[in-house]
Amino acid sequence: MPVLTLYTSSKHRYLSAVTLVITSKERIKMHTILSVLNKLKQKGLPAALMVALTGVFGVNALAAPQALAAPVGHRRVEKLSVKSEKSAQANVTWPTPLWQDSLVTGGSVGYVAQSSPSVAFYKGKTVVAVGAENGYVYLVNGATGQEMPGWPQKLAAGPGQSVAIESSPTIAWLNGKKRPPTVIVSSGSPWVKDTVGEVEAFTITGKKRWVFSLPGVTGTAIGAISSAAVGNILGNNQKQIVFGSWDHKIYVLNSRGKELGFAYDNADTIWSSPVVYRLPGQTQDSVFLGSDASGRTYAGGTKKCFGGFVAEYRWSNAAQNPDTEAIGPGLSRVWFDCMSQSIWSSPAIGILNHVPTLVVGTSWYEQPFPANTDYVFAFNAISGRELWQAKTAGPAAGSPAIGVINSTGQPSVVTTSWACNGARESSCFYNNSSMVYAFSASGKQEWAKSLIGPTALSSPVLVPLNGNKWNDVLVGSPNGLYPIAGENGAFLFGTNNASSPAVIDYGCRVYNSVAVANVGKTLKTPDWEVFEACGGPEAFHKTGQLIAYHIRNLPQGETPGWAMFHADPAHTGVAYSTLPGRHTPPGLRPALKKKEPVKN
Repeated sequence: MPVLTLYTSSKHRYLSAVTLVITSKERIKMHTILSVLNKLKQKGLPAALMVALTGVFGVNALAAPQALAAPVGHRRVEKLSVKSEKSAQANVTWPTPLWQDSLVTGGSVGYVAQSSPSVAFYKGKTVVAVGAENGYVYLVNGATGQEMPGWPQKLAAGPGQSVAIESSPTIAWLNGKKRPPTVIVSSGSPWVKDTVGEVEAFTITGKKRWVFSLPGVTGTAIGAISSAAVGNILGNNQKQIVFGSWDHKIYVLNSRGKELGFAYDNADTIWSSPVVYRLPGQTQDSVFLGSDASGRTYAGGTKKCFGGFVAEYRWSNAAQNPDTEAIGPGLSRVWFDCMSQSIWSSPAIGILNHVPTLVVGTSWYEQPFPANTDYVFAFNAISGRELWQAKTAGPAAGSPAIGVINSTGQPSVVTTSWACNGARESSCFYNNSSMVYAFSASGKQEWAKSLIGPTALSSPVLVPLNGNKWNDVLVGSPNGLYPIAGENGAFLFGTNNASSPAVIDYGCRVYNSVAVANVGKTLKTPDWEVFEACGGPEAFHKTGQLIAYHIRNLPQGETPGWAMFHADPAHTGVAYSTLPGRHTPPGLRPALKKKEPVKN
């Protein structure tokens, strides 16, 4: 018997559901849905934000009509339109999975929504970590999919408390390359109610190292969705941890999980994950981050910012606390740009036109959408000067990717966006699609492609798939995973945007990013694999999956240019592959060097 479920939300809170059992055995038509929704509205039910249909009708989900969709605050929702699909299998030639791991621990089902898999190489094994909405962190052997000893582990929570993970795990060498790595995960979810707010660290064998508790702020969800970045923030050649939180603060911790200096108060929530980057002439890493902005003053108190900030922060022993105005150790904001829309996209930094460049998209929180909403922006990372802005079809909440995608050898910017025909979130579900774009280093559109599945949040991953020396694109949507040719935007491996089943892992919602890493036993036997996490959020009752695929056409000796968002599959936030020269993140197996031809 099919079930019709309507999800509603309020500002800064979570999805709630009202379920209605549909008894008709006939295929539900849109006019039936309209009738049901109007009756519910007449009974005082809050406006429907999403209608999910499960049962025997061959439809994944049904969209609430635009007239009933109300704008909401900070949360993630999905709406899919009614679309009849042929029962015949799509002719997709993508490799079958090497292994699939269902993320279930005892009676606890792990739904995966926004946590991306993170990868590192340790003691001869490539390990893959991912977080789930049951509060567990899973760590598996990348070659086999088998859980590593001591895993999975659940984040700390007291009696009657829930814990959920939407951030991507960080695998970091906090105490040097000769010591074992640490797995760092934060708790907080827009899908799961009343979670504990914390950042927790585990040893690579699953033992708890430390827990850093996050306070709540009235009217805002508790926790952090920002993934921790790790770098030399203090300039002391040691590793520090930095992340943003829904309690409005940007925290810096030492390797033992102790807070350093004052937490920088942004005066509004932070969804963006930081990227750390050492600018030319600096002895320490800067922190680049996006955020919301709800009226904090600047320009000597003469102006206020409503919408969002993108900014560079740098540690100083004589920083000014923005709350108390006291002078002491902490982060100082070096430069910032005030936008009319909040920034939930995580910044990407790369070298474009010989300049360290920060690229970032926007969110959809401010409605009607203000002027800055439907764009990707590029800034000079040194000065903060805006270099260009590129138009998109809607909010671009994923993290952009920077890398070479054609024979020119010059880097491009690849990003996703929503597809909207109006100025409110409800207008972004009208045609059940999202967009993926490639822009040149100067912001000129190189190609654009429509993807089935609305409101894409996935960050693209750049990796050679056709045997070329340049990268192609792997990008997810609520419909599945799409492989796209970097040089021209053509769909690969028999996938297309004309039929929903013509996609990798049809129906497995990919709200996050895949990871790519080498699991070969030796450097001379490279075996590059794609790791995909999908299945959530919990509202859809589809068990989370961690899936591995073998890349068959990767050129020997080539390293994927963007193996994880921020160019680091261990997810430390350091943009290694965008730095001048050839760099390999700690714990990531380097590519096999090609032999130079012998000169006569």
